[in-house]
Amino acid sequence: MKNRSKKRNYKLTGNTARIKTGSAWPSYFLIAIFFLFTGTGAAYYVFDGGKSIKFLLTIDELRNFNNVQEKELLELKLELQMSQISYEKIATALKRTKEENTELKESVLFYEKIVGKRR
Repeated sequence: MKNRSKKRNYKLTGNTARIKTGSAWPSYFLIAIFFLFTGTGAAYYVFDGGKSIKFLLTIDELRNFNNVQEKELLELKLELQMSQISYEKIATALKRTKEENTELKESVLFYEKIVGKRR
């Protein structure tokens, strides 16, 4: 029986695990960088990156153009309001002068009746 116990002990302790002592992270890092660049290139090719960037630039240009147009529209609205205000002032001044003119005509007619028409 002594032989059997030695065999059992040998089987339990004889097969030891092999452990690598070198570091594996540089190789994993290089593999990760490779797949990152490969994925980026594939996405650029599939989604046609040049056209999408051009599309985004076109959107930006249109936004800038829209902002310029809005500023011009605001300036034109202000100019229109100022012209409307000046038109209203001119209209009220014209109305006053017409009233004054009719009053003066009435006065002239009154004095013509009193004094008589001059020739």
